[in-house]
Amino acid sequence: MDKRTVFGIALCAGFATSALAGPQTFTIADGNSSAEFDAASGQISWDIDGVNQVFAQEFYFRRGTDTREYRVDSFNLNNVGNFTQDTNPFTDTRDDAFGSLFTDGAGLEIETLFTIRGNAAGSGSADLAEQITIRNMGNSAVSLSFFQFVDFDLGGTAFDDFGQIVGGNTAQQSDGSGFQMSETVATPQPVAFQMDNSFVLSGLLRDGDIDNLDGTSSHSGDVAWAFQWDITLEAGDSFLISKNKSVVPAPGSLALLAGASLLGTRRRR
Repeated sequence: MDKRTVFGIALCAGFATSALAGPQTFTIADGNSSAEFDAASGQISWDIDGVNQVFAQEFYFRRGTDTREYRVDSFNLNNVGNFTQDTNPFTDTRDDAFGSLFTDGAGLEIETLFTIRGNAAGSGSADLAEQITIRNMGNSAVSLSFFQFVDFDLGGTAFDDFGQIVGGNTAQQSDGSGFQMSETVATPQPVAFQMDNSFVLSGLLRDGDIDNLDGTSSHSGDVAWAFQWDITLEAGDSFLISKNKSVVPAPGSLALLAGASLLGTRRRR
């Protein structure tokens, strides 16, 4: 039994939207890279030269009145709509940006925007820029905690990684297949972080009580990490999180790319 079996985000004017009758998936691509998103569960893949590097990326929230964390998805919030767009049509004609908007129906809005940038085929490298905008469209102040959960399986394998948090806002991860990744939160600085075993960290955010990240800064094995922001929004206020992910091969590891794409140990959701 693989880990995915066990493990059981106002749209911009002019973009096409789609109301959800059920779970929908959206794919964006550029150069040698593509990423897939599911409105019911978050980001579910990031392929670079045929190797899927991501097991899951999810967002969670906890309002001041909540007694647990909730995942940002179409089960816990209203998914108002989604869009894809081609932002660089002169170099690649595929859609490379994906946006999604969720609301709780009482004024809280969470909007996500992902933009992928690939590189030349065989380079083993790509970037993913992300913006999360949280708005209070209600008539009174809202306090909440917001969490980002990320589980990379670099090189398509799960249990041979090392990860660390540097400076409180940068996650770094490497693995035995020779891939390296980093994510830097450009703004604002998270108030807490945790690098841990993926099952432990996912369970922390999915259990039925209030949890906060504990500041653990490194872990080896099946690595995942999370960042936390504690926010108070007055009526009409918004909060923007801006960050960027990069995956690159370690020096001398490009020859491993073809073999990595054939590995049968990749987990499926």
